[in-house]
Amino acid sequence: MGHAGDAAFRLVLATDLDDTLVGDPEALAELNSHLARRRSRVFLIYLTGRHSFSAVRLICAEALLLPDVLVSDAGTIVRYRPAFRRDRAWESRFAARWPGEEVRTVAAGVPGLTAQAIHSPWRCAYYLEDERALPRLVEALAGLAVRVVATGRCVDVIPAGAGKGAALDYLVARFGLPAAQLLVCGDGGNDLDMLRLGYRGVLVGNGKISPSLLPPTVYQAREPFAAGILEALRHFDLLP
Repeated sequence: MGHAGDAAFRLVLATDLDDTLVGDPEALAELNSHLARRRSRVFLIYLTGRHSFSAVRLICAEALLLPDVLVSDAGTIVRYRPAFRRDRAWESRFAARWPGEEVRTVAAGVPGLTAQAIHSPWRCAYYLEDERALPRLVEALAGLAVRVVATGRCVDVIPAGAGKGAALDYLVARFGLPAAQLLVCGDGGNDLDMLRLGYRGVLVGNGKISPSLLPPTVYQAREPFAAGILEALRHFDLLP
């Protein structure tokens, strides 16, 4: 992929998938229709907690537009169209310092956590069976170069330098993306860091983040899912 700053992008849409873009088929079809008609003027980034192949299955199942960039595994893996190969330069930023074995050992000793069957190089994923397990895990991992990201009953431990927010900032710099045309869309805990970057954003109407945690650059949509994204695009006059 070339340098995006040279192209006259009318919109850079950076969105979570589950419960943000996906959730209302009718609204999703309307949004897709708007984007598809002007696809060459839109730079599309999907950022998801799903692992890469699960994300691709969702893209196919929901007939989503193919993104320019797919950020998967809670912001640890970055892939580019058309072949969707991994960006190893991104991973090299945290690979050497990732204490994966230590994380797994520590987490195994925290009651109330169950490991998820997700095999990802830079991510340890767990189910929260007891809410008291989250502060215990955070305390047990203190001193390691990691971040703990919780969304509902799902908890991810990822490298300190990774995450959706860090990945999005990296992409804005790498492609020279126009910040004035960028809209960041999310609903849950693992979207918080990218919604707090200072770009214009939207918390969709079904969002589970307290508005008090969000900067004034983030619009609180009334509508849920893709309808909330459309609402925000109109609010910010970003609809191409």
